[in-house]
Amino acid sequence: RVAEASALIVWHHLKLTRAVIRECKHVRIIVRNGVGFDNVDVRAAAELGIPVANVPDYGTEEVADHTMALVLALTRQLRPLTEDIARGNWRYQAGEACRRIRGQIFGVVGCGRIGTAVALRAKAFGYQVTFYDPYLPPGYEKAIGARRERSLDDLLEIADVVSLHAQLTDETYHMIAEPQLRRMKRTAFLINTARGPIVEHSSLERALAEGWVAGAGLDVLEHEP
Repeated sequence: RVAEASALIVWHHLKLTRAVIRECKHVRIIVRNGVGFDNVDVRAAAELGIPVANVPDYGTEEVADHTMALVLALTRQLRPLTEDIARGNWRYQAGEACRRIRGQIFGVVGCGRIGTAVALRAKAFGYQVTFYDPYLPPGYEKAIGARRERSLDDLLEIADVVSLHAQLTDETYHMIAEPQLRRMKRTAFLINTARGPIVEHSSLERALAEGWVAGAGLDVLEHEP
C-alpha cells in the first residue's frame, strides 16, 4: 500500500525507515501528524526528493498542561499521599516532602511553542522562571518575562524544576546524562514531556536510587514498548 500511495500521513508510532521510504515510488509528500520528525528518515526522503512536513502547533496546550500536572504531582507529593491513604494510614508524615511553589526556580530547556506555554503556566503558579535555548534571538526573555541562562549547566545548577522541551537531534541525544544530573540540586525534579532519548535513562535510574535528584516526571522513555 505504501508503494501505491501518493501522500503519507504518519502518526506517532509508525517508523518510516530508509527501507520503507525506498518503496514509496509514487509518494509526493510525507506529513508527520505531530511535532518533530524523529520517526521519519528525513535524509532518505530528501535523497528521493520527497518533502517532509509536520504540524508544529500540534498538542502545545495539552503537553504544557501535562507538564504542569507532573510538576504539581511531585511538588505536592500526590502519589505517596494517595498510596498512604489507600493503605488506610492517613499519616501526615506521608506528605512531609511537600514544598511551597512560590519563589522556587523553574528551568525550561528549549523555549519553543511548548516550552513557552509551560513557562507562562509556571509563572502563573508563582515560580521564578528561567530558560536555556541557544537558538532563540536576544530579547526573547523580555518578551515572556523570564530570565535567560547562558548555558545548560547554569540552568541545572539553580533550578528546582528542570523541564525538557527540546527536539530530539544529534545535539540533544542524551543531553541529560550523569554529568548533568550530578549538577542538579539534590532537591530538584526532572520533567521530560519531549522525547525519551534526550535523557540517558540508566543514569537517571541511578540518580533516583542514589538521591542525586529528588524525583522525575516522565511522559516519555528512552526505550518504549
